[in-house]
Amino acid sequence: MWKEPKRCPEPVEGIGALLIICGFLLLGVIYSFATPVFEASDELNHYPFVAYLAQGNGLPVQQPGQETHFGQEGSQPPLYYALAAALTFWIDSSDLPTQLRLNPHAKRGVPLAQDNKNMIVRTAPPPFPWRGSVLAVLLIRWFSLLLGVGTILSTYFLARRLVPEQPALALGAMALNAFLPMFLFISASVNNDNLVVLLSSLSLLLMVRLAQEGSQRWELLLLGALIGLACLSKLSGLALLPLAGLALALPRNKKRHADFAEETDLRRFFSRWAVEFGLVLLPALLVAGWWFVRNWQLYGDPTGLNAMLAVAGGRPAEFVLTDLLGEFQGFRINFWGLFGAVNLLMRPPWVYQLLDVFTLVAVAGLGLWVWRLWRSHRLATGLLLLIPAAWIGLEFVALIRWTSLTAASQGRLLFPTISAIFTLLMLGWSSWLPPRWRKFGIALPAAFLFLLALSAPLTAIRPAYPLPAQQIVESVPSTAQPFAVDYGGAARLLAFEVDKNLLHPGDTLQVTLYWQALAPMEKDYSVFVQVFGWQEDLGQSDSYPGGGSVPTSYWKPGQIVRDVHHIFISGATPGLRPAWIAAGLYDFDTQERPAASDAQGQAVVFPILTKLQSSWTVPDWQPGNPRQANFANQVRLLGFDADNLAPRAGEGWDFTLYWETIGEMDREYTVFVHLLDESGTLVGQADGMPLVGFYPTSRWQPGELLNDSHLLPIGESLPAGSYRVLVGLYDAASGQRLSVLNGAGQVGDNFFLLATLDIQP
Repeated sequence: MWKEPKRCPEPVEGIGALLIICGFLLLGVIYSFATPVFEASDELNHYPFVAYLAQGNGLPVQQPGQETHFGQEGSQPPLYYALAAALTFWIDSSDLPTQLRLNPHAKRGVPLAQDNKNMIVRTAPPPFPWRGSVLAVLLIRWFSLLLGVGTILSTYFLARRLVPEQPALALGAMALNAFLPMFLFISASVNNDNLVVLLSSLSLLLMVRLAQEGSQRWELLLLGALIGLACLSKLSGLALLPLAGLALALPRNKKRHADFAEETDLRRFFSRWAVEFGLVLLPALLVAGWWFVRNWQLYGDPTGLNAMLAVAGGRPAEFVLTDLLGEFQGFRINFWGLFGAVNLLMRPPWVYQLLDVFTLVAVAGLGLWVWRLWRSHRLATGLLLLIPAAWIGLEFVALIRWTSLTAASQGRLLFPTISAIFTLLMLGWSSWLPPRWRKFGIALPAAFLFLLALSAPLTAIRPAYPLPAQQIVESVPSTAQPFAVDYGGAARLLAFEVDKNLLHPGDTLQVTLYWQALAPMEKDYSVFVQVFGWQEDLGQSDSYPGGGSVPTSYWKPGQIVRDVHHIFISGATPGLRPAWIAAGLYDFDTQERPAASDAQGQAVVFPILTKLQSSWTVPDWQPGNPRQANFANQVRLLGFDADNLAPRAGEGWDFTLYWETIGEMDREYTVFVHLLDESGTLVGQADGMPLVGFYPTSRWQPGELLNDSHLLPIGESLPAGSYRVLVGLYDAASGQRLSVLNGAGQVGDNFFLLATLDIQP
């Protein structure tokens, strides 16, 4: 481990490294085109920072509550953005506000969502030749790819230094870095991670070299400058300073190691370390110190994190570190590949489990490698591996700290340590392999990642952003149910389809709407599809039409748009009961709905498409006041709930009846509620349709359980005393009441004594 590594790779190694670089660049260009502009992670905030600098505005000053296109990214160190601005300052980016048409229904960070993957609403791909903001973004993406080339070369040289006896291992680590799908995705986007990852990898490589061979002053100054540049790229670069302190404390070679073991003069050791660390710290402060002073002056915080959190938003007060364990799955998935707005999974999903197995085997292999060194009394030869291992640990602790402040559980934030990660993983993986199979075994995970990276743009990224034209159809299929409701004279809902007639808790209901544009629309209306029961919401979808890809301002009169919605059905409220589906348009900004009317021009207050049955497990109903009343073998009263059985005169008595349908009901019945005094005189009354007329009894199905709220007025002049409350049902057309059957099934009264109220004065 301590011998001098070969300074020049063998020709075969050089060819292999060149092929890996070419493969990385080819895949990177594919990713840069597969991901629409501003759909890469936070790119819609990163590029506006670049444009702000390119327009000569200077560094932004963050002000909470002030809306800007760059958002929280305006608090980031500026080096990457300044370089990108220098590259693109000549491009007119005045079209940026029109390009940033945000999708208000974008499902960021929801990988299992089936629609609204897009953060930006676009009606067509950008025309060639590219101009304006689109051209600038593409140029910066390709600039970022070149930074990625520097990172993968750093990984190669780091592995070559740490494990010089295995040149194939260095190529394997380089290939893992190059073909990691998430690294390709970030490298092909506008993101300041690309610069800090490169500078961190170069700094790590230089630290290993200094610990391995000793240092000259210019090398220490160079390391400090690299660390300063890393700090000017992203705050994660700050962790390089304590890492440099560790690297400078390690013995430099075999002789120095022996001297170190025998050295008793700690003062001389610390004196030497302090001088060397000072030579690193000085240029780091000269390069980046002004940035931290500026933050202190502006925000009272040298890091500027408080300004960033004020814009980005922090964790809730009740959040604790143990809650991060629940986010670990997303963390690891994001490291391997989670594209778009952290909402596009690789396909097939089982590849993540396979990559987990590789990681576990490689980590176990590292333990095996260390055990072999210990067993052969050569543990000191692996001392240099403390530097990459410590780098991973420092960044992981910093990431936990940052994630505890704001929702940022993304594995890609460990990319500054990517050279260390893949060098160590490949070392652990190769530790299981016999020497004659080692080259093939090292190539295996790299080849798998290459195939995965090649397939991701086709299977995961491009399908998430369908073109609007793909949602336009020629006609409504004959299987769809006609509806024909107009909205504001601008759009008509011609028909709809549902894929289920019986709902169960946890179902996902697919509702397909067929819209027709009647007139041009300047607004981008949102579509709501709501599934609900009586006094309960079962699920809702809100979206721009076409899953966020066909805004109404794009519609042309006469066009028919197929609009698919997926609604998760909540199972929170049990019971066999009906469910309705309603749909319509609304203005997202004002929440106003255009007036709806049917084919006859009559107003439609609430456009209900259809009624479904929901099959919940029938609960063991326990009303606060249980009763048993059988009304003509058609419906049973199970009891009622009321907060108060001693209301005051002049107040209303609120109560809820619980009905269970036990037979066919072919008429519209009205519920009567009578208040009688001790002499039997009617002194109060509240008659009305059950469920406020929303669900007529003729539509009740056997087995349904319904809660039915009522208000019984109590007159102010009513004397205090005991009063009876009678309930029943009658046919509004004929006035005929339903009879109450006794336990033997014989006809009794045509009313039921519900409760006795003790009315207070």
